[in-house]
Amino acid sequence: MKTKAETESNTITAYLTSTTGTLPLCFVSLRLLQCCFTLFLLFFLFTKQITAQESWGAALFTTQRHDFGSVPLGTNAEFRFELKNVYNSDLRLLSVRSSCSCVSARLSATLLKPGETGAVIARLNTSGQHLRKNSSVLTLQIQTMVSGSRRTDTVQLFVSGFIRPDVVLTPGIVEFGAVAKGTAAERTVMLEYTGNPGWALMSVQRSQPFIYARAEEVRRQQGNIAYRITAILQDDAPADYVRDVLRFTTNESQSGRAVPVEILLPVQGVVRDPLQAKPSPIMLGILSPEESVTKNVVIRSETPFRIMSVSARDARFRFAFSDQESTVQMVSVSFASSISSGRTQDIADVIRITTNDPRQPGISVNAFVRVVPKY
Repeated sequence: MKTKAETESNTITAYLTSTTGTLPLCFVSLRLLQCCFTLFLLFFLFTKQITAQESWGAALFTTQRHDFGSVPLGTNAEFRFELKNVYNSDLRLLSVRSSCSCVSARLSATLLKPGETGAVIARLNTSGQHLRKNSSVLTLQIQTMVSGSRRTDTVQLFVSGFIRPDVVLTPGIVEFGAVAKGTAAERTVMLEYTGNPGWALMSVQRSQPFIYARAEEVRRQQGNIAYRITAILQDDAPADYVRDVLRFTTNESQSGRAVPVEILLPVQGVVRDPLQAKPSPIMLGILSPEESVTKNVVIRSETPFRIMSVSARDARFRFAFSDQESTVQMVSVSFASSISSGRTQDIADVIRITTNDPRQPGISVNAFVRVVPKY
């Protein structure tokens, strides 16, 4: 005799199989889609949503470790831990502290908008009394907003370096400063060594092709050795910030291994175009139909120059400028919007300015304006 439960089970089975013998295909597909969507949603929220428990700050950095290597006394040893705000809300860099006085740290900015980049700048202390081997942990506090709630995280950055008290660089960096494009620049650094009478520099390497360096021995008195290092920024350097490290190989080896010892000398500067335009780009704002606006672009140079012509593709732009030579020129940029087309127009154009400066016959400035119809 069948029990009550068995009877009910057979009844349900008979009902489900009475017509097709299986569950309806549309019912199975719908349930499968619902399950997949739920799993995808849970995965997205788990991987993308910032929570109070997970450490999300580390994902903002390209690296969290840096070894300065072998650094002489007096070297200006700095490293930028770059980070980017990849979230949709403002990122605040609250504070940074170092676990050791051998390394100091500062922030390039305290607020990063979505998509903006910044840096924690670590500087190795290469002066005064210190240990030969230095290491420090930089602790960074950051904060952002998620769904109206503050989320704070702590990121640790690790710095190390080997300080050489037997090698002194004066100055501790090759500082080219601001150099006009197309102009070469030369700087000198003195290297002094005290120790092994047979010590010597063997070679120098650099990563930028437009930087040249040479080392000339100027003194060798028993264990006191001096080199004059000449660094040259060549005239073909592009207009941009210059950051490089000169790596001098010595005839030493590391701890008995066949690995050459390097002495690092940082290089920095900026190469600028002869002509500098500000503001660049120029934002003319939001206009109504048949409205006009006028703003100025200032162009500077170290030597007097004359503006020959100013043009743009859009005929609604108008320009006014002086025909006299000067180290500072002003271009009046006017834009007159046309009759409304019934829709918003975003106008982007390039203002081309030609000059009589043989170093840079022309300069371009991007211009933007929006025309919004009246309703």
